[in-house]
Amino acid sequence: MPLNTMRDLLIDQLNELHAAEKHSLDVLPKLAKAAASPKLARALRDHAEESKEHLSRLNDVFEELGVRVRAPERAESMASKGLCRDCLRLAEMKEADPAVRDAALIAVAQHVEHDEIAGYGCARTWAELLGQATIASNLRKTLAEERRSDTDLTRLAESLNKRALAAAASD
Repeated sequence: MPLNTMRDLLIDQLNELHAAEKHSLDVLPKLAKAAASPKLARALRDHAEESKEHLSRLNDVFEELGVRVRAPERAESMASKGLCRDCLRLAEMKEADPAVRDAALIAVAQHVEHDEIAGYGCARTWAELLGQATIASNLRKTLAEERRSDTDLTRLAESLNKRALAAAASD
């Protein structure tokens, strides 16, 4: 799709976000299953559930704009694809120390969050500039939830990273 207008750019970004959220629905449960910490597993499962709401809001946004969602494989960014691949690689590292793997899982989950925060922030700004108040409001809600998830992961990392450090020191 050519990017000739800010509306084109907004739609392109929304498609990318939609693809990222769909991938999150696949990846987050795998990360949760790989997590040794019950708190981390719960946070990842909760975020997967939140991703369903994000997809629902994005579908509402596409309906408001009167456009169809592109297939995820045609819309996902190389960054998002790489982050998902990193997530799955870490989840499959069964030989890693569980505490160290948890620290790595948090790090890669936060990389995903930061990518989504940037995407939702841009899309919200562009929707506001285009006078799309309802769309901007929906994107603002999701952006706030993504930021909260990132903050929650940071708090969790503060304790889990110490546990990973202690595990490495005992080796």
